[in-house]
Amino acid sequence: MPREIVIETNRAKTSSQAQKLTGKTETQSCRIQNETCPAPECNLSTKDVKLFLSESKKYMKLFKPAFARVEQIKKGLTYLHGLLGNATRKNVEQMALGQKEKVRSLQYFVGQSQWETEPVIAIHQGLIGKTLGEEDGVALIDESSAVKQGTASAGVAAQYCGSVGKVANGQVGVYLGYASRKGYSLIEGRLFMPDQWFEEEHAEQRQVCGVPEELVFKTKPEIGLELLENALKRDTLPFSWLAADALYGDSPAFRDGVAAMGKNYFTAVKESALIWCTPPKVHVPAWSGHGRRPTRLRLSDARKHPIPVKELVKKIQKQDWVQAVVKEGSKGPIVCDFAFLRVTESRACLPAAELWLIIRRNLDDPSEIKYFFSNAPISTPLNEFVRISGMRWPIETIFEESKGEVGMDHYEMRSWIGWHHHMLLVSLAHHFLVRLRIQFQEQAPALTIYQVRILLCSVLPSFASDIQFTLERVRYYQKCNFAAYLSHRKRKLAQLATFSSNLAL
Repeated sequence: MPREIVIETNRAKTSSQAQKLTGKTETQSCRIQNETCPAPECNLSTKDVKLFLSESKKYMKLFKPAFARVEQIKKGLTYLHGLLGNATRKNVEQMALGQKEKVRSLQYFVGQSQWETEPVIAIHQGLIGKTLGEEDGVALIDESSAVKQGTASAGVAAQYCGSVGKVANGQVGVYLGYASRKGYSLIEGRLFMPDQWFEEEHAEQRQVCGVPEELVFKTKPEIGLELLENALKRDTLPFSWLAADALYGDSPAFRDGVAAMGKNYFTAVKESALIWCTPPKVHVPAWSGHGRRPTRLRLSDARKHPIPVKELVKKIQKQDWVQAVVKEGSKGPIVCDFAFLRVTESRACLPAAELWLIIRRNLDDPSEIKYFFSNAPISTPLNEFVRISGMRWPIETIFEESKGEVGMDHYEMRSWIGWHHHMLLVSLAHHFLVRLRIQFQEQAPALTIYQVRILLCSVLPSFASDIQFTLERVRYYQKCNFAAYLSHRKRKLAQLATFSSNLAL
């Protein structure tokens, strides 16, 4: 790095009385150190890169206890190599043909075989804990989408798809990721099923897609909480924090669930979230002597309405903003202004718990302001909130890398089990790249996930220059195309016959 920016933030003397508005720090300073650092070197040898292939085989063998049959481990390795390979479209057909495997056999392994995902996830989570685990690590909950054609895939519906930024026909999954100072990776995902899929008219389609009969509708925050609970039960992933966006932060039940697990949450909330700067007094109204006795709490002063968090921004004095480095980006340090406040949350117009409100303002575009709630203790160092605010972004990087490098959104399976098998194997593939990056970081400290994969591709089996194999592949395509033609032609002839019969009548 050409320079290092160090932000020093001394802790404020914080209490609900002394910090009524701004959570002001007594001293805050920014020291910029201009240093000339040497460019990172890549000292990997040909021998090192050749190890990548054997490492992939060793990696897949770690999951042997989770599979009932040796063939499943072999198919898992084939799928893993396919996801890590250079196929333009990483669907089952392309991955199988690229490795001289039977397409139907690999399709069955991913889309129909009844191997359980939980034993694989348990081993996978344990490996992530060993590779990346830190006691103050951060669990990440977020959703990702894939636009789909047609209506035959499990869970597909017109819904908001973040991948295109609008409502579209697609599938949405809720995912659990993990981030620490060592890196980040994906643990597991769960397909979100829109509520219309549980209506009677979808009963046949649920059966065709293999949707479990016992499955009931759950919101994305409810799914996210279940994923987190499952991770805790496995007890192999050290973390102190949970970070999520406003979809989850705006759900009090989700935040309460995280707090009940003994974890600190750091969740974005909408600018309309209601709070009090000081907790209002409440009381149960005296009985008038008529009707039922009052039992519900009421505000002692009905004029003290809660205010939206966005109204606090204009009340914060210039000297009360703390400037801090969120993280070191690819183009240099990302610096934002922060304000740290102790506030009382409003629920149903009544005071709830006192918590932290963190306001983050973009220096490049001051109109871009984010708001976060946290249940962290009052003694939490303010720079810890700065660190966690930077740990929220890796989940987006995970999705970007998983889609760009290991075919996360390339699947073409329609079944419930196929979606979950594919996403789990994608998670394994991404973590394998992370493991390689960490394993060889002394020789190549600046190695990226993309660079690890292109190095791996240089040692993966490739049949691109095999003429006989290419001819066989062309024959396979022609056979499939002709079978499709015959099917469409048969249907067309049946339609024409019906049309002719109607004309004759």
